[in-house]
This record gives sequence, C-alpha cells and structure tokens, in this order.
Amino acid sequence: MDTSVQSAHLTFVMHNPVFAGLPMTAAADILAAARLRSIPAGNTLISQGAVANRFGIIVNGHARMTQLTHDGRQIALRYLMTGQEFGLIAVFPDMVYPVTIEAVDDCQVLCWAGAQLAEMFVRYPQIGLNALRIMVIRNQELQARYRQQLTERVEQRLARALLRLAAVAGEDAPQGRLINLPLGREDLAELIGATLFTVSRTLSAWEQSGIICSGRERIAICRLQALEEIAGEPEPSPMECVAPCALAELLTAKHTALAA
Repeated sequence: MDTSVQSAHLTFVMHNPVFAGLPMTAAADILAAARLRSIPAGNTLISQGAVANRFGIIVNGHARMTQLTHDGRQIALRYLMTGQEFGLIAVFPDMVYPVTIEAVDDCQVLCWAGAQLAEMFVRYPQIGLNALRIMVIRNQELQARYRQQLTERVEQRLARALLRLAAVAGEDAPQGRLINLPLGREDLAELIGATLFTVSRTLSAWEQSGIICSGRERIAICRLQALEEIAGEPEPSPMECVAPCALAELLTAKHTALAA
C-alpha cells in the first residue's frame, strides 16, 4: 500500500471512536489486520438478516442505513459519512445484522472479520469500553428521535434533519451550504418518519421562500438562520461518531492520499 494512503488510513483508525485512546503502535497493528474493499454505489456493505461477520470503517464515500419493517416498509435510519464505523455487532458470533447499509456513492471501506474484532476486544480492553460508550450514545439518539416523533412538527423534524446532514456532509457553494449527498425527498421522508406528500410540500414552500434550493437529488441551505429558527433550540448532539475537528483531519488525510 502507498505510504501516504497507509498514513491516511492510520488516521481513520486512530480517530474512530472504537479505537479512541489506543497508542499509535496498537492502531498500526489493527490497521495491518484490515482488508481494504471497494464498494460501488448502490451495492451493500452489509445486509439485514445476514450473519454479522464483518466490522468496517468507511474511509471514502457515504452510505445509507435502512431497515425493513415486518410489513415490508423500508425505513431510513441515518447516513454514514467518511470516518464512521459499522457492524460492531460482528464481535458476537452467530448474530445477524439488524440493518442494511448501502453505498450511496462509490465507497472504500477498511474491514475486519468478526473474529479479528473479538481478538481486539481481548487484547485491548479500551476497545470494549469505547464500544459500550458508542452503544449508549446510539441508544440516546434513538430515544431523542422517538421523542421528536411524538412531540415535534414535521417542519421542525425536517429542519433538524437538514441541519444535521449539513453539519457532517455540507460544503460551501455559491447558493449556500450544499449537502453533498444524493438526497431525494423520499429519502428525507423515510429519515424523519413523515409522508412524502408532507415533506415535498414543506420543501417546496421553503424553496419558494428562499430557505433552500434543490436539484438533481442535492439540497443546499440558502438561509441557514431561517432554517435554524424553524428547527428550534438545538439539542445536545451525542457524538455523530467523529467529532468535527477529527472529521476535518480525516478529510484532509483522505485528500492528501488521493492526490499522491
């Protein structure tokens, strides 16, 4: 592997919350055991109901986490960004994935077999503590989402969702803050648990007001303050897996590796 690419991948490992607090030598050993996989857009990283045998970190690209309900409906749970992990459940033998994760653009993923992950837990107890913290945070996120579903208007939930996505996948553009994800109205409806009709009507009203602009499955926030006012008081954000400063360093490392 090219030295600059290897260095970038080491940065991803060291900054991922699963491996937080480990010395660089341990992170290097963990990286050495990884396999780099390329996942074309539209292909799955993991599939709901399949045996959980792989843990991974996305080092390039974005993915969408979904779940099928018992009546066959698909629910979008969240988007995974560069630097985020998936498949921690693979540490337990004979478990199955409760969700599907699909690449929304071409992805590169560092992968470890479930047995390798279990060995890491034994060798580095800090990983077990980190994993427990991640599970607690995910539970808090689910509780917050459930509370929002019960107490907030669709407009408020939609505004919060766009602001969250802009925070982790946004980039400056002439029209405002562009959410650099393939993001259709149906995707947003699934993400916030609303009907497509209501989401479409709300986005159209916001577009007419100049709050957002959209096209080709991309949305840009043109009037950030107006959207923040609709969203209301910001909730404390439990970790979205990578802190903003760490995410910036990860993206810098990625671009350096790609330019090499």
